[in-house]
Amino acid sequence: MVVTVLDAVLSFQGHVLVFALPLWIVGHSKAPQWLIGACAVVNTLMVVAFQVRASRGVVDNASAGRVAVRSGVAFLLGMAAIAAAAGMPGWLAAVLIGAGVVVHTIGELWHTAASLELSFGLAPAQAQGQYSGLHATGTGLVSSLAPSVLALFCLTWGVPGWLALGGVFVLAGLAMPYAVRWAEQARHDPHRVPQHETLK
Repeated sequence: MVVTVLDAVLSFQGHVLVFALPLWIVGHSKAPQWLIGACAVVNTLMVVAFQVRASRGVVDNASAGRVAVRSGVAFLLGMAAIAAAAGMPGWLAAVLIGAGVVVHTIGELWHTAASLELSFGLAPAQAQGQYSGLHATGTGLVSSLAPSVLALFCLTWGVPGWLALGGVFVLAGLAMPYAVRWAEQARHDPHRVPQHETLK
């Protein structure tokens, strides 16, 4: 459950480019509005071209935890670049936003690889359905909360909000390896009472 919560926090990133960024470009930057579509194309092409490559190093729970750390840092850097576009001339704002989208997408590739590995890797063989359902509940809840949360951070609070949310992503990423190790130790703890024993 701890890993699911951390992964859910990182999953807010999936709504940054499709919700917060378009509104930021239109209402808080001088970048041309056609950049909204261009950013969506760049993000899509990068995901199609590089998702398999980004997943190659994710081979177990430990490596997934390490990659989650990298994703959190990438989100902060990408969001800082996007935030820096505020008040800049149109051409410079477009460059900063474009660079931010590329870096953010790299983080998205890493997070997706880590999330999928952990959703299956930490689940006992006899309970894949239950664990996958819990994981999906976390991401589903994020989909419901994301518009309100991102509107508060990125639109109401402006530049400080972008940086603060990026910092939240970094903290969630940094915590992930510790949560993964704790989950693995608890699963293999010889002193842990099996669930079927607690039901007797």
